Amino acid sequence: MRASHLSVARRVSLVAILLGTVQSSAHAQLPNASAAAFGMAGNFTAVAKGYEAVSWNAANLAMPGRPFFSLGLGIAGGNAGLDPVDVSALNEFSGLTVDFDTRLAWLGKARLAGGERARADGGVTWLGLSVGPFGVHVGSTAYADMNLSPDAFEAFLFGNAGLNGGQPKPLDMAGTSVRGGAFTTGAVSFALPVPLRLTAGILKNERAAIGITSKYLVGHGLVLTQDIGSALDDVVRLRFPVIAPDTSYDGIAGVGQAADLSFAWSGGPWRVGVQAQNVFNSFKWDTTKLAYLPGTGTFTYGADNGETDFDQQPYSAAPQELREIVAAQAFKPALAIGVAMRLTGALTLTADMKTQTGGDEAIVIGPRSHFGVGAEFRVLPLVPLRAGVASITDGWQAAVGAGVRLLGYELGAATSIRRRGVATESGLMIGVVGIGR
Repeated sequence: MRASHLSVARRVSLVAILLGTVQSSAHAQLPNASAAAFGMAGNFTAVAKGYEAVSWNAANLAMPGRPFFSLGLGIAGGNAGLDPVDVSALNEFSGLTVDFDTRLAWLGKARLAGGERARADGGVTWLGLSVGPFGVHVGSTAYADMNLSPDAFEAFLFGNAGLNGGQPKPLDMAGTSVRGGAFTTGAVSFALPVPLRLTAGILKNERAAIGITSKYLVGHGLVLTQDIGSALDDVVRLRFPVIAPDTSYDGIAGVGQAADLSFAWSGGPWRVGVQAQNVFNSFKWDTTKLAYLPGTGTFTYGADNGETDFDQQPYSAAPQELREIVAAQAFKPALAIGVAMRLTGALTLTADMKTQTGGDEAIVIGPRSHFGVGAEFRVLPLVPLRAGVASITDGWQAAVGAGVRLLGYELGAATSIRRRGVATESGLMIGVVGIGR
């Protein structure tokens, strides 16, 4: 069970590659389909236009300034990160041997932080379309969250004998877990102007609208595993039960319907947007499409033989605690409120507040809470520059982006950095949007 330097280097390279290739960005069930929103750090509820409004605030489809037609295809972006040993530290040793002192330093960081954690979340918009007050959005999202206990991270780096003079060392795997899921959502939105005047004529050109979004969700897969009593000493005993789609499933492991309600108002230089996500949401996993893998194994130190059991069994045979987690997995209601002010013809400032309800086992793609500000500045009419910052769950987020508009299209790109706890997560988004007036 002692890990060689070569095997550690290979594992380090694999983790770096997996996290480095995530290219998507999530916004609840629907992926964020806007490079502009990404570049403004998600402070976009009041200003989303065209097909972007389906995921951000459908009421904007009936507000002044929205394009009559907009189209987006294959737009992707995302965030991924490790902590406390982050991706930049791993990249330094990609394909190389990780020396003993470096691994020891990494282990010290993980013990202080309570373990090593990996996160990735994202999505791809396959189709975004708006025509007048109607909008359509079809996109896929995915997330993964892995926690390694300090002892599990030590085993990853050294094996269970690396720090103990070649003798087996007892290690505790409690707290080690992996959670992940993938979904596709189709959404249709409609917005309707309403005769609402909030300032009694004080602000000119007051307008208001309401919007509704109907969603159909398909869950493609769930992976859930957590330690329930593994122990590493002279005899290695693995106890990592796994729940995953069974070998005969057809790519659909759960379905549901949901609806969002939204409101928009504008007057003078001000815009306000409110979105209530998942006013109802019936999604749940179809347990007849899931299987249980015991994830057990026994190995004796110094011996070449061992026994493992990862054979597929019926879902009903899974431990009760894992089945309770699956049953609790659902998309819970969320609320987003945004305000924007157009200071000049070239500069718009925004502010957003978002909060996600639900317990620890609710399906949450991205941070649970968000409070931030953003800005868009058009240096030239066809070249918007964007930036934003936000306080999010356990940390902060910052982003910058730019676009180029030409012949009815905008090529947008943005990059972001998140700090969650001691983790640094990086993100990238690129998209081409067709816009018609």
